[in-house]
Amino acid sequence: MSYYRYTDFKKACKNDRDNVIPINNVLENARNHFNLNTKSQLIDFIQNDGLENLTFVNTKDWENNPNKDKPIKVDAYEFTSMYKLGYIAFMHNDETNKWLIKSFHLSSNSNMVIYLAMEKAGLINKLEEEHE
Repeated sequence: MSYYRYTDFKKACKNDRDNVIPINNVLENARNHFNLNTKSQLIDFIQNDGLENLTFVNTKDWENNPNKDKPIKVDAYEFTSMYKLGYIAFMHNDETNKWLIKSFHLSSNSNMVIYLAMEKAGLINKLEEEHE
């Protein structure tokens, strides 16, 4: 069972965008893997149900929490978007009242062999063009 309610996170993406912060390599990964080039595009993607077939993976303590005296939980989910299997992890910091997107990338469970074969055959670009 997740620690946070995903609906609360999604509401923040709609109503409290300034308090949703991508950290680490989130924006770079969103750009490279999902063609989401800005923070605004990433947050729009989340709030507009871009995370299809959302499946809870786990909840863990944030390992890189600078304040070890106040643990912060991180919820992780897998999702699909077009033909890709993605992974998102987020948390809420009660002290700052900010939602942090910790991870946003392709899932390590995805079958990259199929993806690379489709890309080599030129099918990836065709699929992306059809969905733009």
